[in-house]
Amino acid sequence: MVGKMSSKVEGFFAIEHDIIMKIIDEYGLNTACHFITQCSGRSGLAKKTSWSKNSVHRYAGLSVRGAMKTEANLVEGGYLIKTRGGKHPRFTLADSQSDTIAWIPHSFVTGTLVGECSPLKLIRQTSSADTLRLMLDLYWRQDIVNEGGFNFMYQAFERSEKIAELGAFSIYAFDETTGLIAEEDFIKPYGDWSAAYETLLSTGLVYEVPYLFDSEDGLPLFPLINPYTEEPLSDLETVAIESLPDQFAYNASIHDYCLMVPSHIKKPVLKSLLFPRYRQHTEMMKAGYAATQKRIEAARCLYLRHIQDTSKTTLRQIQDVSKNINDNPNTVLTMSDTDRRWAYE
Repeated sequence: MVGKMSSKVEGFFAIEHDIIMKIIDEYGLNTACHFITQCSGRSGLAKKTSWSKNSVHRYAGLSVRGAMKTEANLVEGGYLIKTRGGKHPRFTLADSQSDTIAWIPHSFVTGTLVGECSPLKLIRQTSSADTLRLMLDLYWRQDIVNEGGFNFMYQAFERSEKIAELGAFSIYAFDETTGLIAEEDFIKPYGDWSAAYETLLSTGLVYEVPYLFDSEDGLPLFPLINPYTEEPLSDLETVAIESLPDQFAYNASIHDYCLMVPSHIKKPVLKSLLFPRYRQHTEMMKAGYAATQKRIEAARCLYLRHIQDTSKTTLRQIQDVSKNINDNPNTVLTMSDTDRRWAYE
């Protein structure tokens, strides 16, 4: 396991996603780890790399003899060209017409702390090529700006029926299930994709972020944990429960989450998305941070308006309507509509 990483990451490097996937398929985990290490020694999209088997031994944890074997695989397969031999060899990455460039943080190969087991070495020690495949897919396919994160494989939550209505809002309960959801086309190259998910999660290199969406294939609304700091957003998580009268305390407490959404959203979806702990500080990552903060603040503003517009009179109306709730826990709580206009602003 690894602890929280330092927020300071020193640079990132390029790797052709389709090329590394071919290497995984043809030669397996160790050779793929060798190639990733070699790519970490390049500058930008340059083909020259000064790193060799000694770096592979140090960062990926392969024995020197094992690194010699994987180096031979890459040369034989045409992925690596040795331009100088001897004690300080030089290599060039083979030309590629690939435009599937993934940007990987250097810290994924080197680690961030003295004596820390590098993430690459940690994954190699799992002996699972699928775990490496998933980690690289996460770096390549994660779209925080448009989709909130990595939506190709996630932990699902079951949505209950609507348990309450509060003016311009509805309250739904969500409970975590034991099943993982994954897109069929995405998991075709995997041997055991669910095992890869659990293995990667167990290493501590990724963590789950519950994220609310407006529908199954819809837009992200807001996370319940800040993806960048891992801090719980307790104000967004608890506003629904705090808005309910005491009679609803038990009904809310038996669920993992009770969340308040604008009432025009009829089928909200809650997913746990994977986020990498070691991140590349690219412009896309910065844009993802800005989009995430915007969603969080928009939700806070929306809920703040709800709290300000909810008068003592309407709270008494809630209590009057729900006075027999203990006799029928399936009752849907309602109250007179407040001004709905701001819910759509």
